[in-house]
Amino acid sequence: MSGEYGISLVKQPIMATKISFFIAGFSMASWAPLIPLVKERLFLDDGAMGLLMLAFGIGSFIMMPVAGMLSARFGCRKVFAFFTLLAILMLPGLSILPTPAVLACALFLFGAGIGAMDVSANIHAVNIEKRVQSPVMSGFHALFSLGGISGAGSVSLLLFMGISPFLVMVAVTLLIILLLFPVWNGLLDDAEAGDTPFFALPRGIVILIGFLCFVVYLMEGSMLDWSGILLSSVHSMDSHQAGLGYTLFAITMTCGRFFGDRMIAAYGYRQVFLASAILATSGFVLIYLASGVIALAVAFLMIGAGLSNLAPMFFTASGRQKVMPDSLAVSAVSTMGYSGILLGPAIIGGLAHQITLHSAFGCIALLSLSLLAGYWLIAPDRK
Repeated sequence: MSGEYGISLVKQPIMATKISFFIAGFSMASWAPLIPLVKERLFLDDGAMGLLMLAFGIGSFIMMPVAGMLSARFGCRKVFAFFTLLAILMLPGLSILPTPAVLACALFLFGAGIGAMDVSANIHAVNIEKRVQSPVMSGFHALFSLGGISGAGSVSLLLFMGISPFLVMVAVTLLIILLLFPVWNGLLDDAEAGDTPFFALPRGIVILIGFLCFVVYLMEGSMLDWSGILLSSVHSMDSHQAGLGYTLFAITMTCGRFFGDRMIAAYGYRQVFLASAILATSGFVLIYLASGVIALAVAFLMIGAGLSNLAPMFFTASGRQKVMPDSLAVSAVSTMGYSGILLGPAIIGGLAHQITLHSAFGCIALLSLSLLAGYWLIAPDRK
């Protein structure tokens, strides 16, 4: 079973997987427009708000490795549905909870739900890709990106229209519950036979894949957290326009993922991976060397296009290795990769404090050279 024939036999699970990735992106991004409102409502300074945000990250980081075991024992469908409900039921509370301590607890649970959703969706995507024997992973991740854009955009629009944050979050919760029905009906019942260990340290090739995924997520995080500051403070762009860099990056990344599966099918994993890694690295080099607006815009486009399919290919590779069960390998790669988002802003901030922010982006360009090692890790026949 391969190619179009394999895909035709699992159309419903594929569609359900796409919706699950969309739900994960939509749910996570729906919280972002609330952040400034929560900060203002609770009279929090930047430091206190940063600690609250850390609760979200800790919840995700702790739950990701556990979600791999749960998905193996109970199936991705049950794990995804349960933790989606956990996450979205926190959303209305995030808009009205009265104290930072209670809000931190809710954010911890919200983060745990998002982390488990991410892992279970990726494990299911790996299983689907094995069944169809054709590249489909990038398309799934494209729906995650589209969900993120849709979630942040729709919530921002409703808040701009004057609707109360609580009602907006209730609407988001109800929408996602409706989307869960086709997911529940379509996802495979893929619980594994036997006893899967509760936790296993990554080993062998999984460590290498996880490290490179860490690098990719650190590069993505630098775009989210520091690109606007770089444009405003280093390149003297107006602060109201500095977000355009990340916008170009995000749009290009989403588009790249929609075309990623076709490119892999046409040219092969290794060729697409090598071109993507070189493109992303060249984009960071251009950011370090360039000063003009057009050159910087091209750099953000290059980074978005280059990074768009790297993480999906690493998840495919984690499902093809033979040193660990798929569920534990995917959760290990997810956890190591996500630590790049958690630690990335602090690492870049520390470098910027010791040298300059401009030089910190130069260091990221050097670190991105390590991605070239992935050329030997992502080949479909790699054991």
